[in-house]
Amino acid sequence: MAQSVSKEAVQISTVPAFRSSELLAKLVSAGSAACIAEAITLPLDCAKIKLQVEGGTLVSTIRTIAMTDGAKGFFRGLIPGLHRQLGFCTIRLGLYDSTKEFYMRNTPLNEGLPLRFAAGISTAVAAVCVAQPTEVVKIRMQAAKAGTTRYSGTLSAYYKIGITEGSKGLWSGLGPSVVRLSICNIGEVVTYDTVKTAILRRGWMTDAFPLHFLSAVCAGGVTTILTSPVDVVKTRFVNSAPGEFRGALHCAAVLAKKGGINAEYG
Repeated sequence: MAQSVSKEAVQISTVPAFRSSELLAKLVSAGSAACIAEAITLPLDCAKIKLQVEGGTLVSTIRTIAMTDGAKGFFRGLIPGLHRQLGFCTIRLGLYDSTKEFYMRNTPLNEGLPLRFAAGISTAVAAVCVAQPTEVVKIRMQAAKAGTTRYSGTLSAYYKIGITEGSKGLWSGLGPSVVRLSICNIGEVVTYDTVKTAILRRGWMTDAFPLHFLSAVCAGGVTTILTSPVDVVKTRFVNSAPGEFRGALHCAAVLAKKGGINAEYG
């Protein structure tokens, strides 16, 4: 009797510990992987931001950055970019599975697209509400005119925006960011999850690296197509002077009027 009680006690005490350590591992893995990806892809991200703000072609933008700022120009916004990934991806990716489990336990949602949409949007909203200042600082540092420096450093940027524009400045573009990251989560995490599950059910591939890679490629393609218009609006709005646009929708309307569909996919 004593042995059975002690075993039950051990089981009861170890289950929460296992779940919490598993969640911690997911959070750390998501944040670490996102930071590595940020460091590798930052040069292209810098070129993308310049294209969205100033226009031109990818080749001409890369040439301009190289000629005016040198190699360091391709790594503008690295520190706030790492801050952003630690905030955004740790929450939206690390908490995705736990959020799915929460909805399955407490709502009528079962495995399927509605559940994945709910989990993806919920973690995206949470990530943006927490980490939007990192996005603002990153965009403004990357969007600075060639050969100029808008802020002396990352902490200086946070401080200056907070002092001059208040919380409204630090959380500017909150609406477009929520929309973009929600779409991003649906396109990225949900597509990855759906493709992987569908292939496994049909027995076409085993649960190994090739399947993960294929699922990631599909997710990346869908995400890029879905989020590009919102990403352009978000970048222009966050980098705009105070009062330039009445809101995110006004910014989108102005861009569409000036450049049509090409402006939205700038």
